[in-house]
Amino acid sequence: MNMRLATCAVVAVALAWCATVLVPSLALAGVSVSRSPDVRFPDRSFVLTLPEHTRLGAGQVTVTENGGPVRNLRVAAVGAERRTKLGVVLAIDASRSMAGEPFEGAIDAARVFADERNPRQPLAALTFGTGSRLLLPFTAEEDRIAAALAEPGTPSGGTDMYDAALRSIELVKDAGLRGGFVVVLSDGTEHGSGATPDEVIEAANSANVKIFTVGLQSERFDPAALAKLAEESGGEYSEASSAAQLTEIYGALGAQFSNAHVVSYRSMVGPGEQVAVNIAVHSLGVATTSYRSPLLKLNPPPLATDEENAPGIPVLAILVVVGLLAMAFVVLVGGPRQTARARIARYIGIKDPDGDGQNSLTGRLARGAERSLREASWWDGFATDIEVAGISRTPGQIVVTSLAVAIVLALIGTSIAGTPLVGLPVVLLAPLVVRFGIRTLANRQRRVFADQIADHLSVVGGSLRVGHSLPAALSAALDEAPDPARREFGRAVADERLGMPLEDALGTVSERMKSNEVKHIALLARLQREVGSDAAEMVDQVVITVRERQELRRTVQTLTAQGRFAQLVLSVLPLGALLLLTVTNKPYVEPLFTTTAGHIVLAIATTLVIAGSLVIHKIVKIQI
Repeated sequence: MNMRLATCAVVAVALAWCATVLVPSLALAGVSVSRSPDVRFPDRSFVLTLPEHTRLGAGQVTVTENGGPVRNLRVAAVGAERRTKLGVVLAIDASRSMAGEPFEGAIDAARVFADERNPRQPLAALTFGTGSRLLLPFTAEEDRIAAALAEPGTPSGGTDMYDAALRSIELVKDAGLRGGFVVVLSDGTEHGSGATPDEVIEAANSANVKIFTVGLQSERFDPAALAKLAEESGGEYSEASSAAQLTEIYGALGAQFSNAHVVSYRSMVGPGEQVAVNIAVHSLGVATTSYRSPLLKLNPPPLATDEENAPGIPVLAILVVVGLLAMAFVVLVGGPRQTARARIARYIGIKDPDGDGQNSLTGRLARGAERSLREASWWDGFATDIEVAGISRTPGQIVVTSLAVAIVLALIGTSIAGTPLVGLPVVLLAPLVVRFGIRTLANRQRRVFADQIADHLSVVGGSLRVGHSLPAALSAALDEAPDPARREFGRAVADERLGMPLEDALGTVSERMKSNEVKHIALLARLQREVGSDAAEMVDQVVITVRERQELRRTVQTLTAQGRFAQLVLSVLPLGALLLLTVTNKPYVEPLFTTTAGHIVLAIATTLVIAGSLVIHKIVKIQI
């Protein structure tokens, strides 16, 4: 009886030992893990490969680091989203020794692998002998995969296995994938490669690629090289005694790769620690790996404080501050925020009850500028030029914006030159530049108007011949007239309909557009109203005169083009040269800004440049 009890106890102990030792070790053999290097600490990411088809969730995986918990654990199947896609490359030996049944079996096995893999998992394939041939670039399209495997080529040459494995890894990197798997099949001994096994393994670890190798037994079969590649890259080595067994091996690999998962989390360990990672998959097993957490870099690289070592840092800092101020100003002067009442007013056809957004800060500043400058002698002409130029901003808004831009430019100039003598002229010249720019745009519109008026009056003359009155003829010609002719004559027609005499309305257009031709039409309107003259014949004479004046104007523009270009160059070149020397060779021009004699020279030079520009302008400005 005692003997029987002792025997049962021994059996029970043996079973308990098997359950606690053998079973976990068997499960452990079925779960493998590799680290993904494309995340920064404290974020961690690992690729978990399982032995069977299982869809995992975060609740089925437990991760610990040095026995402690982690945060934000996420588990995603490979290919479930873009950031978890892993590619697979099949590298198939196509050397001379593989000709016939072995190569055909390898291609059949590749087809089985393609069927077993996850349909969203990108697949590539290449064959190698002496050199390698890309059979299939990365794709998940079944038709392209089938077409590529249908024409695998003919085996020939030697066995450049290491070069083929290295190229397979580069395919994964070039495709921008987070990692992947490379399956290398060979039946011979490696010879002829330029790459070494260590280079291949280093590249695989760097690209987060596992190498799985398959050896097909033959007379020159050498499993040692294949086993080393698989072991040191985190993959597995399989061996087939015949070509028929390749199909079973590749089918199992396809199922295994399609079952890979990406495990991501945030580490809670401190810097500079050796970390043991334990990933337990419920009912499947445990995988372990390790890494060293990076050290914190508390000492930033020293910044040069000597002006000679870092001459641009103060200027850069000032430019950043000024740029931020400019951005704030742009936001401030941007389009006004509409109230609910203003938005409703757009749909019921009444005037904006809030004054078109003029209650904003920008609107109040603009209205204040207009009230202050309205009595100035130049204000009416300035406002007219803005309207003629087609600028949507009001005169007050342009004045406020110009002043703000002038202040910003003055700050930049003062910071670069180190003296307010540069910023002050900028503040004084900026309004003049804005005024000149607006006048240039307005004059351009006036020149376009002058070129259009002859054709427009020809249409008016045709309407007069069929019996229309002059106001009716002007109105009828608007339908086919381009801007700015349509806009200006439309104003005249609208004023005439509101009760203003047509000659007065046309006189206003003549003053706005500085057009003597429109004065002739205004005189014609007055004559027709007072004495009933033949308007059609007089319009034809005006058209002839306008065309002759246009031809003369073009001739004068051609003859004075060189003088106008000389005016531009002689006006801009001195200022540009001074700014360039100030930035590139400040000590050379510094006496101009820091000495009394330099100030006098700058004042004289500025006066001469302005005077020369005005003289040239008078010479080339010929009124027609």
